Amino acid sequence: MTREHRGADSAERRRVRLSDRGLRYLAAGLAYVVALIHLFHPTLGTPAFVAYTLAGTPLIDPRPAAFVLSGVAIIVGANLVLLGVPRKPIYLAGMALMVVHLAGYFGWHMAGHGAWWPLLDRPGHAHTLGEILFGPHHLRGDPLALVSKLSEFALLVVLVVLYRRESYPGRQ
Repeated sequence: MTREHRGADSAERRRVRLSDRGLRYLAAGLAYVVALIHLFHPTLGTPAFVAYTLAGTPLIDPRPAAFVLSGVAIIVGANLVLLGVPRKPIYLAGMALMVVHLAGYFGWHMAGHGAWWPLLDRPGHAHTLGEILFGPHHLRGDPLALVSKLSEFALLVVLVVLYRRESYPGRQ
């Protein structure tokens, strides 16, 4: 192997490593966006959770508690990855959480806005997938929900790529 060839291999390995590190930073950035949206959501984030807790009814609506818990978990997971803790379990947990976020959003709206939750005292009304995606009161009409769902989906994709790269380091 010539010296030039070895140098090319070394440069290629550095490029791949930088690419992995860049993807980890991208994942962390997306994770922070998702976490901040959930922690500081104007009606379902930390303020709502604190208000429900102070009123003695922290689970009357399950979403604020879920938003706060998931936001904290996402920040902890992102920081652990950036600190060098074994990544594969965190990637798996992150993928699972993003699936829960995405499925939860669509499930909540398709199952009657929580009419099934025993502590909510309101009539529910269900929506079709088309109404959720394109209706004026859902993703199309709610920029924060749209950014949240797009960020969650993008994070899910990046985590899948990172997990696969970690599982098969010789493949790209």
